[in-house]
This record gives sequence, C-alpha cells and structure tokens, in this order.
Amino acid sequence: MTEVPAKTRSATLAKGLQILSFLGSVSEPQSLRQVMDGLGMTKPTAHRLLATLIDHGMVRFDSDGNTYRPGMRLFELSRQVWQDFDLRGSAVPEMQKLHAMTGETISLAIPTPDGGVYIDELQSSHHLREQSRIGQRVSKWNSAIGKALVSGLSYDERVRLQESEKTQTVSNGQYTDLSELNHHLDLVNARGYAIDLNEDVQGISSVAAPIVDHRGITVAAIGLSGSSQRLDRNTLHRLGPAVIEATRLASLQAGGAPRPVSSAPMPANLPEPRFDILADVQNLIGESPVRSLDGQFIYWVDICRPCIFAHDLTTKETSRYPQKEMITAISDTKRGLLVAGLSGIRIMDLPTGQTTTTLGNPEAHKPTNRFNDGKCDNRGRFWIGSLAFNLEKGAGSLYRIDPDGSSHAMESGLSLPNGMGWSRDNRTMYLIDTADRVVFAYDFDEQSGGIGNRRPLIEFDDGCIGSPDGMDIDVDGNLWLAIWDGWRVQKHAPDGKLLAQYSVPFPRPTSCLCLDEDYDKVIVSSARIRVSNDLLQKFPLAGGLIALPKA
Repeated sequence: MTEVPAKTRSATLAKGLQILSFLGSVSEPQSLRQVMDGLGMTKPTAHRLLATLIDHGMVRFDSDGNTYRPGMRLFELSRQVWQDFDLRGSAVPEMQKLHAMTGETISLAIPTPDGGVYIDELQSSHHLREQSRIGQRVSKWNSAIGKALVSGLSYDERVRLQESEKTQTVSNGQYTDLSELNHHLDLVNARGYAIDLNEDVQGISSVAAPIVDHRGITVAAIGLSGSSQRLDRNTLHRLGPAVIEATRLASLQAGGAPRPVSSAPMPANLPEPRFDILADVQNLIGESPVRSLDGQFIYWVDICRPCIFAHDLTTKETSRYPQKEMITAISDTKRGLLVAGLSGIRIMDLPTGQTTTTLGNPEAHKPTNRFNDGKCDNRGRFWIGSLAFNLEKGAGSLYRIDPDGSSHAMESGLSLPNGMGWSRDNRTMYLIDTADRVVFAYDFDEQSGGIGNRRPLIEFDDGCIGSPDGMDIDVDGNLWLAIWDGWRVQKHAPDGKLLAQYSVPFPRPTSCLCLDEDYDKVIVSSARIRVSNDLLQKFPLAGGLIALPKA
C-alpha cells in the first residue's frame, strides 16, 4: 500500500474516529462537555461531529441524560468483522486441503450489499497463475464464485441486484435476458456449485460453491481457479463434489446447516448387486428414463448438468444432446420429444434441438418453483409435478397437460412430487411424494383424465432406509420403486405388498423403466450429486444407467 502524506489526510475524519475511540474506551455514556474535555475539542466541533456520527448510526444520543454512547451500527460492523474471522478460521483448513489436492488457486469471498469481495486466497503452485484478488470486488454474474454467492439469495433479492445492474448482467452476451440468467442461477443452486469458462478472466476457468449459515443462507463461497488449459468443463464438473465437500465442512465448522451429503455405505443386509452397465455417464441427477416409440432407444436426462441422453439398444451406443437450461422430465410422442424445463413444456426435434411446439408453462407465475418428474398416460396426456427450489412443504402441485396444450391443476399441497404410473387396467394412478416418503394411489378416469380418492398405498416408516423417488409399472402391474439413499430398487404388488428388493451399485437410484417381454429387464437411472468423495471413489458407477434382471 502506498503511504499517504500526513498533510493530505482528512483531519475531520480523524477527529470523528477519535470520538468513536473515546466513547468506546469508557464504561459510561459521556456528555458533550466530557467529550470536549477528554479530546480537547471546541464545542462547535464536537457537537457537529457527534451529530454526523448519530446520523450514520455510529453514535447514540440519550435525551434523558443528554449523553452519548457507541451506536448499533458499530456493533453491526464489528459482528461482520468477527464473522469474517470465523469464516476464515472455518474455511482456511478446507481451502488448504483443496490446494494440496489440486495445486490450483483457492479463493474465499463474502457477499456485500453490492455483490461480494475476495477476503482470502491460496495462490496456485503452477507456473501459470493469476494475480492475487484479495480485496477486489467479485464479478457477480460472470464468475463462478460470484454465481455461488448470488444463487443462494432469495428470488426477490436476486432480482433487485439484477435490475440495479441490468446492463452489466447481460453485457457479455452469455445471457439474452434476466430470465435466462435466473434459470442458470437456479441450476447453480440446485446442483450446489457453479463453473466459469473464460467468462470473468480470459484463459482462467473456475468452480465454486457456497458456505451457508444456520438458516441455510449463503455467507461466503470458496472458489477453485486456474488455467483453462488445465481446467476444461469436464474437469470442473469432476472437481465440483470436492469443492462442495470443502464448503460443507466449512459451513459445519462455522455452525451452518448445509445440505446433507450421502456418505452411508451400502447396508449389509442387501445382496451383492447383479446388473449390466448401459452407460457410465456420471450424471449429477439422471432422471426420467423412457423408451422411444419405436423401441430402439432409451432416453433420459441429467437435470443438473443439463443434457438429454439417447442409448441405442441395438448398437449399445449412447448419444448426448446438451441443453441450455435445467431439464427435468421427457416423454416420446408422435410429434417429437416432449421436454419439461425451467422455461416451460415443449415438443422438440432432438437431433436439431429445435422447438416445434410450445405447450406452455402452468407455473410461469411461480419463479421460485420448478418442474420435477413427469410421464404421459396412454391417451398422450402429460402429467408433471412441481416443487419449490427451497423444498418448502406443500408448495408443489400436479398438472395434466393435454395434447392441445391446455393445462389443468390436478393436485396441490405437495412437497416433492416424483415418480408416477398407472395400473394395467388404467383405473388407478400412482404418485410418489418423496418428502412425505409415501406412494399415493388415486382413482383414475381414463376417459376424462380425472383423479380422485387419494389414499396412501405404500408408506416408509422411520426405520426404513432411503426414500421413494421414481417408479415404473411392469407388464404384471407391479410397481418398481427407486429408493434414493437406499442403495436399492423395490418391487411391490398392485396392493402395495413388498415382493422383492434389488441392490444397485450406487446410493442414489432415481427412477426405473421396465422393459417387458423382449428384454425382461428393469433400467435404473442414478445420481452422484452430493455423494461423498469417498463413496464416489468406491462406487464410480454413481450417476450411470444400468439394467437389472427381473428374475
């Protein structure tokens, strides 16, 4: 720091700071005369400075005794300083672990009213490195660490920041409008980390994740950055779980409440898994496996690393179709692939990615919600559930989207609506609410598409490991449930009775697809999001697509 000559410094500011130091050094509130005598100031100077400090909340005036004492604003600032020290104490050990593992630059940033600032850093051990950023402002919209900070804000806070900086938020051409930017931030929030490829600094790429407090509110973020030659997109995604683990441990050390991470090993009472590997694709959240109408392909999505996959059952090849926004469910139709995403529901031509028909968005008025699992009934009506990004209880709904694009709200008050299916006679519809750990059954009117008489069919008690996620119905009418955090798939009779359990080589199976008659297998998708690094190393198929023998 360059030394500032004493004669150019602010004498008024210095006297104001003397008053604050004086009031903070005495045990009792002070009168104007005591301030004047204690600091050797004239009455006009002391009175003027005290009035200014009162206006800024730095000093409080007690009219009963005509005395002055330190203001609450000083307490707020000191609390922030101590919080920063606490964060450093909690974050630095985890930053050091990341640095030792990767040799890349590891940064710590905190949010500020206008965005964020870097407060600590471990420099890269590689020859090509960045300049230190300590004390610099964070680029909120174009850096991984900035996105990690702002993605955890409430929707209203996020929009307020964006509107105040609308020109900067879309200036680099990455986002066409604020809606597209918010969809990306929702994606960051859902998967738990952000990545940046040459957005903030040319030639530098990074990955970052948030540190949260006891309320789950973001209070800081840790970022890992380095040369784009070393850190391509796949490498950043591979490092994402390690950064999440660092911020999770830092959050816990600071008294925070981060999202849970799966670390429990496979239960000893489950048999050794028997399976075939269809696609080792390391999905963050693989979901919605469906068979193409011609029977040749299995389609599924990765929700949090947005992509649609197509596995050819004949050639055994898997194709990828990256998407710009979070995609949660798909279904093949005669008009093309039906896709549910953050911007709504549409029909698309998969090879070109072009939207051919827009079916609307029944929750466009709820920017804090997103769609989840969905499926078509045998009349081509698409059923889709919604949930709140923060998993607020009862904030989700179930919709029916008819082929003409009309939408109908069929159920409300759901928390995490998930897998669904229909009985072989189409007189019963099944729906999972993962948050309540229950499979509901409804009376279903095939003609009208109406549902009613909801009742619990399968309930998971506190002694049952894992929660029901996705499902499918086989040719005999049995329900196949993927048990998230349960390492298994369960087969139930139409009346709900448990018939069998099948272990899988990962903790988080997400959904099932029954291939009857010609294949006699059950396809299982899976997730690797927020699975501990130890488990990922022991069970690398997490996030892959496998086939279980039904026998």
